[in-house]
Amino acid sequence: MKLRTLIRIAVIVSIVLLCTGFGVYSFLRMNAVENRQDFNLFTLVPQDATAVLETDRMADLMEDVDGLHCSKDEHFLYVSELFVYLKKYFNTLVGDTPHGLSRQMNKMLISFHEPDTPLNQVLYCSLGEGDYELVESFVRKYCSSTFPSKYFDYNGEEIRIYPTADGRFLAAYFTPDFLAVSFQKRLIEQVIDACRSRQSLMDMASFRAMYAGKRNNVAATVYVRMKEVGMGKNTDGIRPQTHLGSWAEFDMKFNEEAVYCSGISHGADTARTFINALRRQEPIKDFSGERLPASVFFYNQWAISDLEAIFGFTSQQEYAKAAYSDYIKKRDGEWMEFMKTYAGENVMSCLFHSKDTTDRHPCAVMSVAVKDEAQAERALQKLLYATPEEKGAPAVERTYPNYRRYPRARKYRQYMLPRNTVLTQLTGITESALHTYACFYKGALLLAPDAQSLSAYVDAVENGDVLDGTSVYEEGVGSLSPYYNFAMMVDMEEMMHQPETYVRLVPNFFFRHSDFFRHFTIAIQFTCAEGVVYPNLVLLYKGEKIGEFEEIGN
Repeated sequence: MKLRTLIRIAVIVSIVLLCTGFGVYSFLRMNAVENRQDFNLFTLVPQDATAVLETDRMADLMEDVDGLHCSKDEHFLYVSELFVYLKKYFNTLVGDTPHGLSRQMNKMLISFHEPDTPLNQVLYCSLGEGDYELVESFVRKYCSSTFPSKYFDYNGEEIRIYPTADGRFLAAYFTPDFLAVSFQKRLIEQVIDACRSRQSLMDMASFRAMYAGKRNNVAATVYVRMKEVGMGKNTDGIRPQTHLGSWAEFDMKFNEEAVYCSGISHGADTARTFINALRRQEPIKDFSGERLPASVFFYNQWAISDLEAIFGFTSQQEYAKAAYSDYIKKRDGEWMEFMKTYAGENVMSCLFHSKDTTDRHPCAVMSVAVKDEAQAERALQKLLYATPEEKGAPAVERTYPNYRRYPRARKYRQYMLPRNTVLTQLTGITESALHTYACFYKGALLLAPDAQSLSAYVDAVENGDVLDGTSVYEEGVGSLSPYYNFAMMVDMEEMMHQPETYVRLVPNFFFRHSDFFRHFTIAIQFTCAEGVVYPNLVLLYKGEKIGEFEEIGN
């Protein structure tokens, strides 16, 4: 074979081998990048997490948060110092990347852990090609130079401790695929344990069955473990808790005036939880603005087609058992039978201001729809006549209707009921030592802890001084579904000023972060369909409308 031919063959073979090698290299590189992109950050989250925030659009999420009017007015929710740090330095971090964050770095989680403090979280972030060096350089650049960084070995893995400019310390765990940072070194140790032992959140059957990955066109998703939720104010001596259910996920969307969280609750069992009680109810339709006084700052409405399920749940609340006795237990049984026979399929309760500005407490009324008002009133009179007097009942000051101030309520007869917990179970109010006042009005049985509340309610509705048609009310119900099993709306600024026994239906979380939530009207709704519960939460920013709320309240 000629030398020229051999050289030609050698050149061709070299080119083929070079192309093959380049192709294999490119394939392996692309495969490595793809594997990084698919890294599941939930395999790092310890199983004791109480909530997880997830986004694969970190840059968009920051932009959405900054675009809120409450952010522009410098009202921020400080539930996570890690998120505060992220917001503070995010634009600087993006500025260090000429082409913006990689697809991997836009993927972020924040897990929340007990006890619920702003420092008890872990932030997780995926890392793409070159991100490891970028983050390491950024951390070194902006950490305090007062103290040197330290390195600790934990079960063969390296934990780095960086001092921050405000005197705190940030623990970090780096790999080429991800980073995890926290103000608590013990939480980073738990992350390492969860990853190595495969005992992460993703290894829990209940969470894995729920998790379906990030939705499209959603800024963020929050996963919440809804077991025992503290209710009311920290100063409440009873410190009530509500058993809501299992895991729920909420997709978050933002506009300038509101934050929308649309959710779904997973996992059904036989426990007496709030969500399981709602599953057994037939949904109700529309809202009751025409039956709410204009000064209302809190109201809720329950579907009660299955009373056994509702009272099976509410009777377990601590405030319902605080002053229980055989006498009260017997009265509760009688009221249960009365409600089964005469009650309709929904009950509404509300808090509103009276005309008397010297009143220490707000007016409170619960309205139970009845099937036949005249028949129900005759049955109530018969029940009261047959009820024995309670011996040794605590002395309580009898209240009066105050018809002089509320003249249009005069024609509706009021009754003082023997002590029972029906009103307390559905409102949390124990102010009147379980004494309850009642009257029938427009197809409903009204119950209240004092006689004046009944008069004030009837007088307002009779005069047409109602919430229906006001911008505040229409904006609130406009964000909710017309079909639901439970709905609640609350002006948090007003609720901050109310006594402990009147606010037990509002989660304690909102009171603990009152500096932020006082600027919002909060709407909460639970809708059930085919055994699945869909919880929804809407935060409506009041902003310049605060004066309108205060005017209504006064």
